Amino acid sequence: MAEPVVGNKVRAKRTATADKLLGKEVLLYINFGVGATEDSPKWTLIGGQTTADFSMSADEIDANNKASNGWGESYAGIKSTELALEGILCKSDDGIKAVKEAFLKGESVDICRYAIDGTADRNWYNITEFSDKTPHDDMATFSITLKGIGEPKFYSGKTTVDDVKGTANA
Repeated sequence: MAEPVVGNKVRAKRTATADKLLGKEVLLYINFGVGATEDSPKWTLIGGQTTADFSMSADEIDANNKASNGWGESYAGIKSTELALEGILCKSDDGIKAVKEAFLKGESVDICRYAIDGTADRNWYNITEFSDKTPHDDMATFSITLKGIGEPKFYSGKTTVDDVKGTANA
């Protein structure tokens, strides 16, 4: 892209976001397409996204006892992951259709959350909530909650979402 020039003058460009990841640069994909397998995924964008929030948590194991000197003592137990996805419904979005079909059939989905910085997380998920809102004076929206199955895989150094396959590298 050409520099904005007036005569021999150049306008300074702001670079403050260069080291920051913007939310709009993180997208959620479902492994869905012709010939899609776990080892050879076909990543299809779930369109209209406004959020794709990922969380990890652990159950609390209470280890309080009389020897704790009146202080609580807790340990991390079973870990779990969750994705909360919201967006605007798009009429011809294959990704959202695939998620809805999996929910209706009670099937798990292979999901990848890819960021433009080349990082990604991938896991199998069960869809525990799928809803939409259709107000008369606003956009139709969807809300989906996905609960992870086992340990997620984390990737880095990927050029595109199509590079997310096989064994992860953390």
